[in-house]
Amino acid sequence: MKQEPVGLFEKYFIIWFRIVTERIWTGDKRLRNTAIAIFAFGALNVFLLTGSIKDFFKLKEAAVYDIPSTLYGLNDKGEYEPIAEYYKFSRIPVRLEQLKPEENALSADNRHKVIQCFLSTEDNSFYSHNGIDLKGIARAFVVNIMAGRVKEGASTITQQVARLKFLSIERSIARKAREAWLAILLELVYPKDKILEVYLNEIPLGHGTIGVGAASRFYFRKEVQDVTWGEAAILASLTTRPTQFSPIVNPVSSLNKVRVVFRKLVENGRMSVADAEKEYAALDEYYTNLNRSPNDSAFSDRLNRFPYVTEYIRKNLIRSIGSGRLYNGGLKIYSTIQIRHQEEAEKALLPALQRQTLESNQRAFRNIDAFDDLYGSGYSLIADLYDLPDFKFHISRTERTFSSAYQEDLRDEFYALNLLTGDDFLGDLIDKNYTSQTTKDHLLPVEGSLIAIRPETGYITALVGGSGFRSDNQQIRPFQAFRQPGSAFKPILYAAAMDYSGKNPDPEKNVTPATLFADSPLQYLMEDGDEWAPENYSSEYSGFILLRKALEQSKNSVAVRVLEQVGLSHLMDSLRGLLQLPGRDIPYNFSVSLGSFELTPYELTRAYAALASGGKTVNPISVLYVEDNSGKIIKDFRKDFEDEDRKQIISKEAAFLITSMMRDVVEEGTGRGVLSYGLNRKAYGKTGTTNNFRDAWFVGYTPELVTSVWFGYDVGTISLGRGMTGGKLAAPVWGRFMARALDREPAVDFPWLSEVKVTKKTVCRMSGKLPGSQCHDLFEEYFIPQTAPKDVCNDHGSSWNVVESRPNLPSTPTAQTEKKKSEKIEKQPSSSKAPKRKKSVFSGDEEIDY
Repeated sequence: MKQEPVGLFEKYFIIWFRIVTERIWTGDKRLRNTAIAIFAFGALNVFLLTGSIKDFFKLKEAAVYDIPSTLYGLNDKGEYEPIAEYYKFSRIPVRLEQLKPEENALSADNRHKVIQCFLSTEDNSFYSHNGIDLKGIARAFVVNIMAGRVKEGASTITQQVARLKFLSIERSIARKAREAWLAILLELVYPKDKILEVYLNEIPLGHGTIGVGAASRFYFRKEVQDVTWGEAAILASLTTRPTQFSPIVNPVSSLNKVRVVFRKLVENGRMSVADAEKEYAALDEYYTNLNRSPNDSAFSDRLNRFPYVTEYIRKNLIRSIGSGRLYNGGLKIYSTIQIRHQEEAEKALLPALQRQTLESNQRAFRNIDAFDDLYGSGYSLIADLYDLPDFKFHISRTERTFSSAYQEDLRDEFYALNLLTGDDFLGDLIDKNYTSQTTKDHLLPVEGSLIAIRPETGYITALVGGSGFRSDNQQIRPFQAFRQPGSAFKPILYAAAMDYSGKNPDPEKNVTPATLFADSPLQYLMEDGDEWAPENYSSEYSGFILLRKALEQSKNSVAVRVLEQVGLSHLMDSLRGLLQLPGRDIPYNFSVSLGSFELTPYELTRAYAALASGGKTVNPISVLYVEDNSGKIIKDFRKDFEDEDRKQIISKEAAFLITSMMRDVVEEGTGRGVLSYGLNRKAYGKTGTTNNFRDAWFVGYTPELVTSVWFGYDVGTISLGRGMTGGKLAAPVWGRFMARALDREPAVDFPWLSEVKVTKKTVCRMSGKLPGSQCHDLFEEYFIPQTAPKDVCNDHGSSWNVVESRPNLPSTPTAQTEKKKSEKIEKQPSSSKAPKRKKSVFSGDEEIDY
């Protein structure tokens, strides 16, 4: 039979074992040697079961705490200020030096009252043993035998530190043995004060608190250095079963356990009976005024000024640095959030969403009796045939009817009557009902989004994700709400079209702000036989209209004709570059011109930021860098941001032209609502409203900031109500936010304007061509030089009322200040010659699915 070979170690061990046993059994002291051998092998077995070489390397971790991480934002002074904390358990590390000795010591031991309370209850001989208290073990053994159950433990503070730092809470002899072994090692490595400090910072004290620092702040709303004797006794009473003895959950049990703590203080000579009774009686006020929910936790007490920002950054950081390090690493996270911007964003959006919820008044489904009324009898028959359970409600129809009527009608009347009578009990019940059941329970909330980005740096300065961050409403809609942008997409389309014309000039197809388009009904026959007939919002048409005016009035028919004239295939690269949609593509059909495909508010804002930065892509960033607890940078997102190329998607000239056109939208068009709050600088933007008023948008910018505002329901098929347009809902919120957020920032101009090469021409307002001898309604327009008009207008041959005014444009080095003037000239009959209508040419779009 083949045998497995014996290794060199096995051979050496066998030889060594033979030599040892031979020495034990030879000579006159065989009995003694045998006893020594048994003891040695027993000790070796105990060590192998309870200890490990790795334990020696773990000891340095004992004094390292899991510390919450802090998120910082920028205040008005340009200084970083904490805005949120990340942790699963609250911990506020306390150094033993912070716990100053008592000035009026009640005993010879003048240590801080917190230290004395914990020593008296947990380990009164802590400073005299070497990690294991043999007397305490013997005493606990006797007490437990006499009681017939585990009534008293024998773990020293050092053993508890070993368990808290390295072991589980499993009750077994092996675990207790390892606990004792590790306690001995800790005593060899650390001084007593350090072990006590670790204990006070690691002991769980209920409601999500770890250590006396966090527990003191949670239970008493004060720092641990400032607690009274009674409060210190409460903390010491929570070490064994924090939930059972919590003053918030079980005040009676807590008082009884605190009495035990004071008795221990008296027994150990740290306090006289009279002093103990006095301090115990002083706790009555605390327990009497204790009015907190048993479910209250330190997690709800954590710093979290802007919940949507906190959650968005948390999700991103978990992907890059991991959850363990984020929650326990004591990191300092420096974000791009500007506190003033964020505060103004929430003040502008949240009240508007609440008002719109009441205005739109879209109720959740409440006719729950419909099935019973219509199919109840049929259901009973089917249930008999197929042995189905009875169809029933949890509450009766009468109860549901009363509950609904009370909430909507009767509750306010009861509240008014109660104010007259002054009954406290009834008032408390009504107040409680108000807080637990409001209109949000039966009205679907209108949701929204606001996100603001610096166009030059990509810094996200403000972020609001909905109507309120709650357990049932944590969707971060700027990044997660995919909605149709509607007319808010037109500036992106027009910018791409003008850029293409500048690079590929064609007098027959050039798209400029002064290009004349027909604003008239459209109808297309699609491949499946259906008809597509895009309409203007007002269902009214203006005939021929210049592109600048068409954007100002948000003409849908003109947007389709722009795409028709240039060809979607010629614009796809620019549109893809502006929108930056990884993993998705833009639909290849003409409905794209009306913003029929879905984008997130973030994606649309980023595209507008590219326009505001002169046609360059913008790479948004929310966190700059992360430091560890020692101040070392462990993750620098600025480097990742700098490594990303900012590509020139469209020309600066095209960005300049669309910016100038959006100025008219704000001053004279659908976006006039942004001026309601006195914005003290030029603004450029566009409204957006989707079919059946399901979404309302305003997206725009100043040289300093790009912001989008969106209103809508999470269920994308529900209407906000007739007339609820982007100009009515989103534009005022945008204007309020921008006015307040930028109030303390100096107005600047676009830094790329000096590089813009455009030409300014005087053109006829009727045709967009160079003025002829009979053209009197003139204005000055900017053009990319290659697309400037060369034809002279001959579309009318008589005088017209002249109203001469300039378009509102961002200033350029060549733009001069103009004065508006108006002249009245007697109107003459117009010539019979009508303007030429552009040909409908689907150039390069043969494969488009109409």
